[in-house]
Amino acid sequence: MTRDYKNTPKPGAAAKKKQQAPAAAPGWVWLLAGLAIGLFVALLVYLKDFSASPHRPAPVVDRGHPAAPAEGEEAPQAEAHKPRFDFYNLLPEMEVLIPDQEIAAERDREPVEKVVYYLQAASFRRFEEADRLRAQLALMNIESKIQRVTVNDTQTWHRVRIGPFKSARAMDKVRGRLRAADIDPIVLKVRQ
Repeated sequence: MTRDYKNTPKPGAAAKKKQQAPAAAPGWVWLLAGLAIGLFVALLVYLKDFSASPHRPAPVVDRGHPAAPAEGEEAPQAEAHKPRFDFYNLLPEMEVLIPDQEIAAERDREPVEKVVYYLQAASFRRFEEADRLRAQLALMNIESKIQRVTVNDTQTWHRVRIGPFKSARAMDKVRGRLRAADIDPIVLKVRQ
């Protein structure tokens, strides 16, 4: 009788099966590992953006009101509490926010002093946003300018301003058009 050698195991085949590498991790383990790594990276990005957010409270500025010295200490010199910049004194004298009641009263009378009015439509951290609003105003046939301002020597803001207007009546017409387009501008009065 003939013997079929085709399906018989070869000597040493059982030993080779024992030496093979262990089975690879299932797919769900790799999925969970990738998800955990992705969430960790997203958390790092979120924390970085949160710390750079402009919504942090502004630092308190000492306006030069010295505190009384403690016992045994010398009184600080008056020059030490003097503001470093004149900006804090000049700004309130040059630009003044005007309530709506005063605008209505000034609309009909002649100005006694030389003043001009500006409308500040908005202020943005990024120039692209300010430029987008300026383009929107141009489509409404309202000419505007972008004014770049640095605050505290670190933060740069881009103001979208309209004007100058020589009368409160002309300024109020443009202000009404802006309010109709859901833009609520700030009215600024600048003495010349």
